[in-house]
Amino acid sequence: MSRSTTRRGRAAAAVISATVLVLAGCSSTQDDTADAPAPVTSPTAEPEPEETRPPLPDVPVQSTDLEALAASAAVEPTSLTIPALDISLPIDPVGVEEDGQMEIPPLAERAGWYRYGASPGEEDGTAVVAAHVDSVASAGMGPFAKLMDVEEGDTVEVTLADGATVEYSVTDVTVLAKPQVTWPEVFVRDGEHRLVLVTCGGTFEREARSYTDNVIVTAVPVGA
Repeated sequence: MSRSTTRRGRAAAAVISATVLVLAGCSSTQDDTADAPAPVTSPTAEPEPEETRPPLPDVPVQSTDLEALAASAAVEPTSLTIPALDISLPIDPVGVEEDGQMEIPPLAERAGWYRYGASPGEEDGTAVVAAHVDSVASAGMGPFAKLMDVEEGDTVEVTLADGATVEYSVTDVTVLAKPQVTWPEVFVRDGEHRLVLVTCGGTFEREARSYTDNVIVTAVPVGA
């Protein structure tokens, strides 16, 4: 089964709009301190170059004022598994940092679910789950480093806090340069339900402290 190289467009019935946020979780590109809720780290322990340019935004999305944007009231996801590639990792509910970046667990072995969007298993909207591809806080690459090897038709299993399991079937795997990704089509609060997994890929640019690409996996509920 061939892997798709371009993302399937989906009409967004309602796009979260207004304040620009930055999801920094898919790449470990910065050297924040441990007192931050979800520090963004570099992929190696080596010191950064003395002169660097600002890191590229990993996943810019549009959102309303968070005070008016209620977190999902659905059952929270607790873990995610892709059996075909032996990918398995726990999921933490995350929000947004004070600096406008989406909170992401610092360990590459854990993923973050964007709690201001849909939850896996809901009838509408997009459930977004993202994780570091690597981290200085982790030993080697994280489970989401395998995302680029996922194929259409692979099963994604999400376990919820109530013990239920939701199964999805992968419909699209996209690797795009970050500026080419249309993020408002990802962070959608209604419309057909789907699961979107995000991490970074491509080349790590030390000067920019960022990976060049995003790996985006889209899946729909089994039987949909």
